[in-house]
Amino acid sequence: MKLLANLDFDGECREAFTAYAAILGGEIRAMLSHRDMPDMGPPVPEERMDRIIHAWLDVGDQSLMGQDVRDFDGRKGFGVTVQTDTPEDAHRIFTALAEGGHVQMPIGKQPWSEAFGVLVDRWGIPWVIDTAEQK
Repeated sequence: MKLLANLDFDGECREAFTAYAAILGGEIRAMLSHRDMPDMGPPVPEERMDRIIHAWLDVGDQSLMGQDVRDFDGRKGFGVTVQTDTPEDAHRIFTALAEGGHVQMPIGKQPWSEAFGVLVDRWGIPWVIDTAEQK
């Protein structure tokens, strides 16, 4: 299991992560925009299509995640990501943290993860639950 900082931006995620990679000597593992994704539900307005929904930066043995969702309900510019080793662990942790909280994106399979979900727990802390890339 791995805990990661997860930063929220308002349209500047690509710029920030590109700079962080150069400054910190890291490698961007993922940088996906709405335009890169299959249709996942309600249509995204054209002016938001290039906003990042999943960025991942590796720096040494540490990682940082980010996305352009600062206006997402309950998010305050940060979040904590739990990256689990198995989808079963992801579901267990998500269910426990969601108790008394507010689910923003139910946990489920995504193009980048076997189990991914977003919630704000009963204490107001934003969480992203994700599953490590399967080898």
